[in-house]
Amino acid sequence: KVAGVKWNKIALVGFSIGATVANSLSAQYPSDLNAIVLHGFSLDATRSYPAFLSGLQLPAAQIDPGRWGSIPPEYMTQSSREAREASLFYGSFDRGILEADFYYRDFDSLGAAMAFTYHIVDAPEYRGPVFLGIGENDSAFCGGTKCIGQPYEVYSRYPEASDHTVKVYESTGHLILLNHAGARLKEDCLQFLKAHEF
Repeated sequence: KVAGVKWNKIALVGFSIGATVANSLSAQYPSDLNAIVLHGFSLDATRSYPAFLSGLQLPAAQIDPGRWGSIPPEYMTQSSREAREASLFYGSFDRGILEADFYYRDFDSLGAAMAFTYHIVDAPEYRGPVFLGIGENDSAFCGGTKCIGQPYEVYSRYPEASDHTVKVYESTGHLILLNHAGARLKEDCLQFLKAHEF
């Protein structure tokens, strides 16, 4: 039962920090989940969040005092569209999406970014299927300009999973659902879930 409702199957789906939470929960409650779907995520904690380290983020209150002036200086965001694009976008996307994303962007704290890396863990007892979809150029979770082996760590970190499906989308950054590859990712996820009788 979840929130008083009994479910026949539970598929936990997460993007970015949400995928980190899904990974952590699959390790903590392996028998309670029937499928894990991880988007914009890798299991390599050493490469996460290079945007903080590269200085592409600054205190949100300093960037836009009218909008975020009351927020403590530990909360950070990108100061320009160029910084947002460099850290989260890549390849084929609609420029209008970048504009909307920049306008509606939120903020992170360095503390949260560092804390969530402790939730990128092995899930040795999880036995259900795992789907991992990530952009080939996801600098937030692969570091550098390209994912190399990071997405495939899902095999060793989920050693007892009944199925490992890894999709790396060419010429795509971290915000994969805002990239033209987003439609393929959604279709791949639906096929994965259908194949596992969801």
